[in-house]
Amino acid sequence: MFCIFFSLGFYYFDRSSIFNNTLRQGISDYAVPLAVVICIGISYTVSGNVDVARIEMPRNFEPTYADGYYGEKRSWYQGLGGSRLVAGVSLIASIPIVALFYIDHLFSCILSQKPELGIKKGEYYHSSMLIAGICNMILPSFGMPFVTASLPHSPQFTKALTEYDKTTMPWKVKKVHESRVAPTLVYVLCFCGLVVPSVLELCPEGVVNGILAFVGLQGILPYTGNQLIDRCVLLITAPSEFPKSNALYSQLPWNRIHMYTMVQLVCLAACWGMRFTGPFSLAFPLVVVGFIPLRLYVLPKLFTKEELDALDSEDAPKSSTTRGMEDNPDGSAAASNYHEFN
Repeated sequence: MFCIFFSLGFYYFDRSSIFNNTLRQGISDYAVPLAVVICIGISYTVSGNVDVARIEMPRNFEPTYADGYYGEKRSWYQGLGGSRLVAGVSLIASIPIVALFYIDHLFSCILSQKPELGIKKGEYYHSSMLIAGICNMILPSFGMPFVTASLPHSPQFTKALTEYDKTTMPWKVKKVHESRVAPTLVYVLCFCGLVVPSVLELCPEGVVNGILAFVGLQGILPYTGNQLIDRCVLLITAPSEFPKSNALYSQLPWNRIHMYTMVQLVCLAACWGMRFTGPFSLAFPLVVVGFIPLRLYVLPKLFTKEELDALDSEDAPKSSTTRGMEDNPDGSAAASNYHEFN
C-alpha cells in the first residue's frame, strides 16, 4: 500500500505548485523508482519488529524446476516430447493462446506507435512480429516463457517518453523522445538481476505487488488518457457538471455518449466473465475477436458514422487551447476553444 501511495503521489507531483517545473517533472518521471527506494528504506527500519517477506532469487544460472517425486532438476532442453495424443491436445489448446499473443502484440504495437504520437524513426510491426515468432519457436523448447509485447506496460513505456502540452484537456502530444538508450538500460538492468541477484533480494515482495498495482491503476485512472474511464465518470456526473473538453466525442449528445459507453462495458464484462468458465477461460481471446464483427456490422446500425468516428477517435480537434494561449497569453481566447457537451 505504501508503494502504491508514494507512486501515485509522485506521479501526480507535476500537477502541483511545489518547487519549480523542472523538479516537479523529474519527480513525476521517476515516481516508481523513488517510491521503491523509500519503501525499501521503510522495510528495513521496521524489520526488527515486523517479519518482511523479501524476493528470493536463485544463486546459480540453471533450471529451477525440480521433479516433485525425485527432486531432480530438469535438463535445459525439453524438446517436443509426449505422445501424439498430447501433441494433438496441445495443438488445440494453443489456438486461443496464439490468438491472445497475436492480439496482445498487435494492440501493443498499435498503441505504442499511434499516428498522433508523430514518431519519426519508422514503425515496428512486421519485423517485431517476426522476431517474437522466432523466439516463441525456440525458447519454449528450453522451458523458457513465451515472448510478446504486453499491455499495459508497452504503451506506457512510450507514454513515459512522451512530452505533452498540458494546457489542453485531454493533453496534446508535443513530442516523443525516440531513443535507444532507455530500452537498452531496461535490458541491462534486467540482466543485472541475473548477475547480481542479491540486489533484488533487498526488495520486499509487497513492493513488487505495489508496482504491479500501480501499473494497472495508471491505465484506469480518470483523465489519464483512457477514454472509456473518462466516459464512465460521466455516467455518474450530472449533465450540467460535465467538464469542458476538446475531445471529439464531447460534441455529441450525452445520451449517445452514455449508450456507447454501456456497449463497451458489456463487452468488458463478457471478457471478464470468461475467467469464471474454468478451462474455457483460455478462449477469452476469441471473445475479443468476436468484437470485430460487432464493430463492423452491429454498431453502425445503432450509431451514425459521424458518431462512431467521434467516439472511436483519440485525436483532439485541430483547434486547441494551445493556439488560444499563443494568441492571448492570459488564456481568455483559449477558453473559447473548448467544446461543451450537448
